[in-house]
Amino acid sequence: MKQHDVVVLGGGPAGSTVATLIAAQGYDVVVLEKEHFPRFHIGESLLPATVSIFDRLKVHEAIRSAYILKPGGKWLYGEKEVPGEFALYDRRASFKDHPYSYLVERSSFDKILIDRSMEAGADVRFGTEVTDVISENSRIVGVRCRDEAGVESDVCGRVVVDASGLRAIIPSKLRIRKLAEPHRMGIYAQYAARPTRDDVKAGWFIGQMFYDGWTWLLRLPGDRFSVGTVLTVERFRQSGMTPTHLLERLVAENPLLNEGMTPDRHRISDVIVTGNMGNSSESLSGEGWVAVGDAAYFIDPCYSSGVHLAMKSAEMVADLIMSSSKEAPVASSLFVQYQKDMRQHERTVQRMVDAFYIASRNTSVQKMVTTCQGGYFSRRFVTFVGGDFQANRSYIARVRNYCRIVGSLFGNNPARAPENHPHYLHASSSSAKRRPVVDSGSSRN
Repeated sequence: MKQHDVVVLGGGPAGSTVATLIAAQGYDVVVLEKEHFPRFHIGESLLPATVSIFDRLKVHEAIRSAYILKPGGKWLYGEKEVPGEFALYDRRASFKDHPYSYLVERSSFDKILIDRSMEAGADVRFGTEVTDVISENSRIVGVRCRDEAGVESDVCGRVVVDASGLRAIIPSKLRIRKLAEPHRMGIYAQYAARPTRDDVKAGWFIGQMFYDGWTWLLRLPGDRFSVGTVLTVERFRQSGMTPTHLLERLVAENPLLNEGMTPDRHRISDVIVTGNMGNSSESLSGEGWVAVGDAAYFIDPCYSSGVHLAMKSAEMVADLIMSSSKEAPVASSLFVQYQKDMRQHERTVQRMVDAFYIASRNTSVQKMVTTCQGGYFSRRFVTFVGGDFQANRSYIARVRNYCRIVGSLFGNNPARAPENHPHYLHASSSSAKRRPVVDSGSSRN
């Protein structure tokens, strides 16, 4: 049986990045992708630290010409705004030469990336589902797959790169995949409308907190929007609503979604649900395999870190593979430092996400965050949310600790917000005693 240099599971941003970089250097690379591109996907808000990878892949011009320039992200904390303009970075930011990113439509964005992989020489097999993992002497040597005609085949390589996203084929097969607590879910869709807010018109990502969750609104090309919400699975169940009902209720009542688009808005896609979003693999590599992107871990989309970590981890792995001998199987020891670096990224992003949700539940923490805007605090925050996670880990640890302290000193009990809050979403507006689901973050936890 033929042995390829690299077998990549999944053709999303992580898989295509690995494939392009390695194939461009003459390696024999096979990409196995279950879907056909273009296909719908979430994760349209990108970070400036990723732009240098676009340059390296030679796709930056295609991305620049197709999508909306993103100057930064902005969070609405009740009535307050916390802006993060990428041009106001810390002097150590890696993206000083390109303090911007893009709002993209993932269907065409992912196709740009995978088309580049094929141009670089990768053998991309669409419509091919991985059905099993092949092991020999405790080493993964390949996978068994099935094409759309039902024909099964084995594909083997010196190393298998798992870029299969939240499916995490190899970690799931090895039973080393675990869910994060609390279980959170995303509900999202696309809407046709025109922007009414100046910041939305200018390409900013806008998010609005509510109690223990948030909503987002961002422009897509052609008078369209990506609209969505993240909340706990338990809170969704308590709402008594379907995903469609919940999202459309938010669009009708949430200040950001209701006021950020013109009144003639209408949904142009199905409402899509991603359950149990937070996942992590106990190990990111082993004998014969390594995981990149969401197959390694996915924390939360609140800081748009998913695509950046996917492509950054893929770049790191590609460089390591290309540094090894082409004459032998890739040793698991090659990925020891990669795993340490990725775990540090994971901890840093998790700490900031923790601080975010503490703030969503506590008005005292929100006041602290909004009061500290400007100067050093804002520059470090912008550099972090721009994608420089590793360089800002001590700063992020301090932010989370401050949030925890303020939250505990000024009320950290799970109190319910008043029923008459103007932006409070109820399960049923017609019931005599309306049951609250989410609010815009003005209650103290």
